[in-house]
Amino acid sequence: MFKKKLLKNKKIFFLLVIYTIVHIFFCTNNFYTYFINPLFWLSYIIFHYDLKLPKKKEINITLIISTIFFLLYLISGFVLSFNKNISNCSFINIWKVILPIYGIEIIRYKLIKSNKNNSKAITLITILIIISEINFKELFLSHNIILFHYIVSIVIPIIAQNILFTYLSLNSHYSISIIIRVFNEISKLFLPIIPYSDWFIKGSFSLIKTLIIYYIFKYYVFHKKSIYDFKESKKLYSFTIITSIILVLFMLGLFNYKPIAILSNSMSPLFKRGDVVIYKKEENILPDDIIAFKYENQTIIHRVIGINEYYVTKGDANNTIDYIKIKKEDIKGVYKFHIKYLGYPAIWLNELVTKEN
Repeated sequence: MFKKKLLKNKKIFFLLVIYTIVHIFFCTNNFYTYFINPLFWLSYIIFHYDLKLPKKKEINITLIISTIFFLLYLISGFVLSFNKNISNCSFINIWKVILPIYGIEIIRYKLIKSNKNNSKAITLITILIIISEINFKELFLSHNIILFHYIVSIVIPIIAQNILFTYLSLNSHYSISIIIRVFNEISKLFLPIIPYSDWFIKGSFSLIKTLIIYYIFKYYVFHKKSIYDFKESKKLYSFTIITSIILVLFMLGLFNYKPIAILSNSMSPLFKRGDVVIYKKEENILPDDIIAFKYENQTIIHRVIGINEYYVTKGDANNTIDYIKIKKEDIKGVYKFHIKYLGYPAIWLNELVTKEN
C-alpha cells in the first residue's frame, strides 16, 4: 500500500487560499490595493522572515541576468520609441507592489519547501498564486480582442513566470525570485518614460526571458544538484499550465460563466450569504429564472416573477418585489449553480472596506 501524501504547513496554505479568494473580488479596490494588501503582507513578512540567504553565486548570477534584461528593455526604447509612463512613479509603489511581491515569494517558498516531495501540492500552490496575481475585475467588460491581448501579454507570461519561481523555490531561496520580480517592475514603477511595446512584443519578451532564466539556472547554476527536474515532471507542469489557463479563462468569463459572492440572505434557502453563485450569460430570459442584474454599481441575484416592459424580480426570502426597472441590457446572466461558504473572505473584506470608507 502506498502512503497518501498529505499537505504540510496547512495554516499557511489556508492563508494563501483566503488571500486568493479576496484578491479575485477586490483586486481593483483602492483601499485593498493601498492598505489591506500591503499591510497583510507586512504582517506576514514580520512573522515569517528568514535570515538565511542563498549562495553568493546564485545572487550574483541573478543580479547579472536581471540587469542585462533590464538594460535590453531600456535599449529597445531607442528602436521602438518611448512612451510616457502613466503609472504613479513614486515610492508608494514599494508599499503597494514590492511588499506584496516579497510576501508572496516567502509564502511560496515556505509551502514549496515543506511539500517538496508532494507534486500535487506543488501544483495546487502554484495555481493559487497564479490566480492571485491576475486582475480579473477590470476584464469582465472588456472587448474580446482586448481580452485576447491581455491573455497573451499578461496571463500566459504570469503562468510561465510562476512555474519558474516555483522551480527556483524548490532548488534555492525566495530571494532569487524576488530579485527577478523586482527588476521586472522597476521600469513601470519608477521611470517617467518606458519603451513602447505592443501586446505581442510584451508577451514574447516575457516568455523568452523566462525560458532563458530557467535554462541558465537549470544547466549552469543548479546543474546536477537540482532536486526537481522538469524533464521528469512534464505531465505535472503541463497539467499546471493547462489547469491554470482554464481557471483564468473561467474567471475572465471567457466561457460565459462568472462567479459572484452573495452578500445577503434574500434568496434563502436556495443560496445564502457567504455562498458563491456561478451565473451564465443567456439571451432568452423566462419567468422563474434566477438572474444576475446590475443596479447602481451592484450585482443583484433574484428570481424573475414577471416580464412586461421590464423584468420584475423578487428575492425568494423577501416579502415584496423589487421596485427596479430592469432592462434586458441590465441582465448579466442566469444562475446556474452555487458553492457554499466560498464567498466569506470576500464579504469580510467588503465589510472592512465599507466601514473604513
